[in-house]
Parts: sequence; C-alpha cells; structure tokens
Amino acid sequence: MKPDHPVLKVNTQKAHSLLDRRYAERVPIRHRITYSGEEGARIVTGEGALKDLSKTGCKILGATTSSLGSHITLLLDLEDGQAPMRLTDVLVSWTASDSFAVRFPKLSPEERKRLQEVIFKNISRSSLDDQRTAFRII
Repeated sequence: MKPDHPVLKVNTQKAHSLLDRRYAERVPIRHRITYSGEEGARIVTGEGALKDLSKTGCKILGATTSSLGSHITLLLDLEDGQAPMRLTDVLVSWTASDSFAVRFPKLSPEERKRLQEVIFKNISRSSLDDQRTAFRII
C-alpha cells in the first residue's frame, strides 16, 4: 500500500530555542576601546573598536594578546558624554586572529544602567527586522 502523502517535517523546536544563544541582545556599535591584562609575568595592552555591545559582553575588533579564559581590563569609550567606563575582571570568551569576545563581570547598578542607555540609543531598525526576539523577559 502506497502512502497518500510524504510525511511533512514538523518543526518541534521549543519557542525558547528559537532565541539567540546569547543571554542579551547585542547591538552593532563602533566605539574605541583599550584593553590590558597579564599573561604570565608580562602585561599586555591593545587598542581596538567595539563591534557590538550588550549588557553582558561585547565583541572587539583588534588582535587579542590574551588567551581564551583569561581576565582583562577594558576601558570603553561609550561616546555618551561621560568619562570612559573601566571594567575589570572581564573574561575573554572567544578569540580569532582579528577579533575577540568578552563577558563582563557582575556590573554595579550604575554601570548596568549606563550600558543599557547606550544599547537602547543604538538599537537600529535592522536589528529589529531580523525576526529574532530582542530581549528575554525573566
């Protein structure tokens, strides 16, 4: 006996799995950043540009001088009329030859508020048009 119709593939993904793997939405942003850290006995420093920013981390365009899992200090020029934001104990979470990503440590309420204001200011229509959920409600 021949089946009438081929079996249709049903999307069984749960709604929450359709969200980006990241905990927080990243927005495209290009601001200057400097970073420093320790690799063994030597102090390493560098300059780069933010590629994107979220309240939990960012991607930096620039050659990393730190290894995956190391902790560095960032000086973020957020171009918001305030002095650059200094974040210590930032974790290097991903590296490539020309860029790397970091996760921020636990932020103070003032630091978190400042980052959120910069993020909201830089959300573009294109980031809202890509059919991803922009923020998780927890």
